[in-house]
Amino acid sequence: MSDKPTQEELQERIQREVEYFDGILPERVAIAWGGYLAALLEWNLITPLEHQVVAGMLPKIPDNPVMAIFLGRD
Repeated sequence: MSDKPTQEELQERIQREVEYFDGILPERVAIAWGGYLAALLEWNLITPLEHQVVAGMLPKIPDNPVMAIFLGRD
C-alpha cells in the first residue's frame, strides 16, 4: 500500500473485515473505521466522494460519535 490509500484498497480492507466478522461489522469496529476514514478525509488523503463511497460500506450507527467529533459539537 502506498502512502495515500486508494478507494479500491480501502474497500478491499473493509470487505476483509466484514468477512472476518462473518458478514456483520461489530459497532466498535465500524466506529473505528469511520474515524479512520474521517481522518483520511480531513488530511486530504481521500476525496469527499471516496469517503462517501467507502464509508457507505459501514453499518449505520445511531448516535455515532465520529461525525460529532469530525464536524464539532455545538
